[in-house]
Amino acid sequence: MLKHFEELHIGEEFYFQWHITEKCNLRCKHCYHEKYTSANELNLDELIYVADKIDATLQKWNKKGTLSITGGEPFVIKDKMFPLMRHIDLFQSLHHFDILTNGWFINQDVLTELKGLKKLRRIQLSLEGSSPQINDQIRGEGSFDKALNAIRLLKKNAFQVAVMMTISNFNRNEIGPVINLLEEEGVDTFSAERFIPEGRGASLKKEILTPEELKDVFNEIYSLAMGKTKLRILLYRPLFALLNSNDPTVGAMCSAGTNALTIMHDGTIYPCRRLPIPIGNALTDSFYKIWYTSDVLWNIRNTNNLKGKCSNCDLIPICRGCRAMAYAVTGDYLAEDPQCWK
Repeated sequence: MLKHFEELHIGEEFYFQWHITEKCNLRCKHCYHEKYTSANELNLDELIYVADKIDATLQKWNKKGTLSITGGEPFVIKDKMFPLMRHIDLFQSLHHFDILTNGWFINQDVLTELKGLKKLRRIQLSLEGSSPQINDQIRGEGSFDKALNAIRLLKKNAFQVAVMMTISNFNRNEIGPVINLLEEEGVDTFSAERFIPEGRGASLKKEILTPEELKDVFNEIYSLAMGKTKLRILLYRPLFALLNSNDPTVGAMCSAGTNALTIMHDGTIYPCRRLPIPIGNALTDSFYKIWYTSDVLWNIRNTNNLKGKCSNCDLIPICRGCRAMAYAVTGDYLAEDPQCWK
């Protein structure tokens, strides 16, 4: 039942990351959420209303939509999640969608429901280490076994599985072991995200890698990606471009202001989840208005506004650093990327 979805070019794709709830059964140390009450969470009718606005916008812009449904933990509210997914699965404008989950609630009944969704591309889970000792000190006791069991059940049922790892001082030596584990388990794709100190993780700034440490980690991921055959290692992140600026599969422009928006549990819109600056609300504002009138987005798009070493870097326009990391560390989303080693 493995489905093949062709890769989209950045010019034809528009991506929404949709946090349909802030409720979660875990309290990961590095989590970008601060509260888990999910105050003013959209009801099902409101979710459908926003989904229809997404569909209409994609059609108007003649874009192929991609979407990630996440939380919190989205399966905590599966009474709303499943009807929403069945609704968006009918959209002609939607190329595919993914689910981002901690895997805790993946069981055969859930998979039976998911198998009926034609545009569901893959399920993404998170692992922070190759053993419970490393992973569970970050994500909570039992989370390693739960994630591994979910991966095995998903692969047994022929789903595409992605795993994401958030890199910090807690686990920077775990890249190779995690990739080896994922290859053994038949996982389809792996990606690494930098730890950005916000939400619960705001007090852990000392766990951010130095530029030289990050360079070493990215070089390790890059060398493994070039040598691996079975596991696809995604390198679509700012600063990867420093490793090989001539390879279009290595590195990517920050998506904020380029081709993506984040929708929060109450309809609030952010440029990206890790850049928590409200720029509108999906219930009351059109996506057209948000996309074309937000000062924050226009400030990011104009690379002349970038400061520090980002301001005159020869890698613009294939990299402009991570605006969220700049904001989390300095309070200025236009500051230089504090982890850049160039």
